[in-house]
Amino acid sequence: MTDVETQADPRALVAALADPVQRNAAFAALVALGPSARDAVRGGLGDGRWEVRRWCVYWFVRFAEPGDLEALVPLVRDPRSRVRHGALVAIARAKGSAERSDVIPLLLERACDDESLRVRRAAVLLLAWDLPHPDLAGFFRGLLETESDAKLCHYARIGIARSC
Repeated sequence: MTDVETQADPRALVAALADPVQRNAAFAALVALGPSARDAVRGGLGDGRWEVRRWCVYWFVRFAEPGDLEALVPLVRDPRSRVRHGALVAIARAKGSAERSDVIPLLLERACDDESLRVRRAAVLLLAWDLPHPDLAGFFRGLLETESDAKLCHYARIGIARSC
């Protein structure tokens, strides 16, 4: 067993996410701890190392609660696209996110303005599949008119079908 596997301290596990050798074991241990690791993982969202922020966001994809959204929202504008991508997924999939008025505008912002095609695709797919709404049909139609990326257009077609 490695040091990570025997550690029960969630804060030490979050710190271990920065080490590529320990990362997988640390993440698995945090997942095994489940919601009891929430405070430590929330602290990791503000870590200066992007790998730590990324893996903490991934933890929230599985365990996000409505109260966690405030800590996740700033990460949709993180300098690293992999952090932004994970933050979008965690926010969209969090319990109660569909009822929040700020989730759809965040996804629309990233779908239109993010420099990463991967992040833009994720935002459009989350809007199309997880949060369809009749008011979004025009947005999806607009994407079909302006976008050349085949996947984005495919996701826009899904959004049109699910929004009607």
